[in-house]
Amino acid sequence: MRHASRTFSLGLLVALALAGPGCGGDDATTSQPPSEVAQRLPTIPKHWQPHRDLSIGYAIRKPPGWQVTRSRASGVNAVLIRSPDHLVAVTLVAARDPESLSVPLEQFATAALAALPGFRTRLQPSPPQPFKGTPLDAVQTTANGTTKTRKIEERATLLVLRRDHIVNYTVAIVENARRGYSAKDRGVALRMMRTLRDQPIGPAAPESR
Repeated sequence: MRHASRTFSLGLLVALALAGPGCGGDDATTSQPPSEVAQRLPTIPKHWQPHRDLSIGYAIRKPPGWQVTRSRASGVNAVLIRSPDHLVAVTLVAARDPESLSVPLEQFATAALAALPGFRTRLQPSPPQPFKGTPLDAVQTTANGTTKTRKIEERATLLVLRRDHIVNYTVAIVENARRGYSAKDRGVALRMMRTLRDQPIGPAAPESR
């Protein structure tokens, strides 16, 4: 069984976090950002476990068997989530700086996807489309590529989910494109990202209703 490539993960943490600020958006404003209040997790799917990480500032519902680990590279905290069969890997980073938040979602998404490391050639993102079913402003784009080291064809889906003026979540879902049943895991990963909610960094905070 060929797993989703692991070569992208370390460099991806930095690429995702830094791709947005270099996109050439409008100058960041210096106005005071709105107060960050925890968003309430959805109650469904009921058999999915609530998972919160206040060091990064997010909450999701996690499907049974999916593994969540935290990584840190070049000062960037990130989350790596793997499917039970390891055919799909999800990497999530959060940015709260004004510069990242000033870049248009579509521009941020295509720049971040094109910047993913570990592929033989630069990825060519599809036109961004709305990512629906979430209270966050969100878009998605996709691209296919072959990894440098293992020469595996992989499909990458890049999501950008934003709570206006507060937080920008960048999520990369990478799957083994040669395994047809990896599409089912990708569907689960996308559904999981629809449960993504903002949580302020630090001690637990009251949830918004």
